[in-house]
Amino acid sequence: MGSWQWNDQQRPTSTVGVRATIGAVTMKDDPQAAQRPYVFVRGLDSKLHVNWWDGKAWHWSAQGSPSGRGVIEKVGAVTVQDGPAAPQRPYAFVIGDDFRLWVNWWDGAKWNWSDQGAPPSRTLSRPLGVTTVRDTPDAFTRPYAFVITDDSRVWVNWWDGAKWNWSDQGAPSGQPVKKGAGVISVQDNPNAVERPYAFVQGYDSKLYVNWWDGAKWNWSDQGAPGGRLILDSVGAITMKDDPGAFTRPYVFVIGDDSKLYVNWWDGNKWNWAAQGTPAGRVAERPGEAITVQDNPSASQRPYAFVITDDSDLWVNWWSLP
Repeated sequence: MGSWQWNDQQRPTSTVGVRATIGAVTMKDDPQAAQRPYVFVRGLDSKLHVNWWDGKAWHWSAQGSPSGRGVIEKVGAVTVQDGPAAPQRPYAFVIGDDFRLWVNWWDGAKWNWSDQGAPPSRTLSRPLGVTTVRDTPDAFTRPYAFVITDDSRVWVNWWDGAKWNWSDQGAPSGQPVKKGAGVISVQDNPNAVERPYAFVQGYDSKLYVNWWDGAKWNWSDQGAPGGRLILDSVGAITMKDDPGAFTRPYVFVIGDDSKLYVNWWDGNKWNWAAQGTPAGRVAERPGEAITVQDNPSASQRPYAFVITDDSDLWVNWWSLP
């Protein structure tokens, strides 16, 4: 039987500590290979560093920063794959101190920094998140990096297979965007195209989603839990009831009553569910949300982590019957 372990990953260098995380991904060198973790962080030197496993040992690598720039904010990390049998390659998206989008990416032989720029006449104000999209099961994956600009609108920097593009996603009708709530890709069945969903919180403290239906982008008002407003988001995930099923979005948020709520799709309609709080505690800060699968044929199960007012970490999780 296995057991839990703590491992000290140390710091990027003897003189540089970790300021914040950028994102974590797993890498596979081929479809049958073991997954290898890569954790990207922003150091106290405002540069990017990665802690990665080579299959036998952990390493710290200094990724540096864009020429003459510092890293001030994360957007997220993803892995890109040129085909189903190709190695996965990490991409870490960040906002520089020039308020432009940058990506540190592995081309299969070396690391590169690329200036993704910013939308015309705009600067980047806040991150939203990243995802990848695959047009068919055999296609390459294409990164989508969502950000919020200084006019409180959503923009996406995306790869079409030949070049990078900036697209103005706008904002919900009459409602500027305050901050991100999570980015995911949804798939109607295992052979269908993947479709991005970007969840945001408006200045009215309600949840909105900008989503691709396969032909056009849409904004949908998800509202808020009955009689409540949204204070913060925990994260967005997708759920599959079995390997052949469609994926269903779940978005976890903290309400103005310091309780956990989830906005979820049941296959026909959106629902709000009150997840409550641990006994005698309130949810003070968001953690993360993930899905867990007990075996390749099992249903996926959501886990939502929050930090309570006593600075303890709690998880709200779904158990199977």
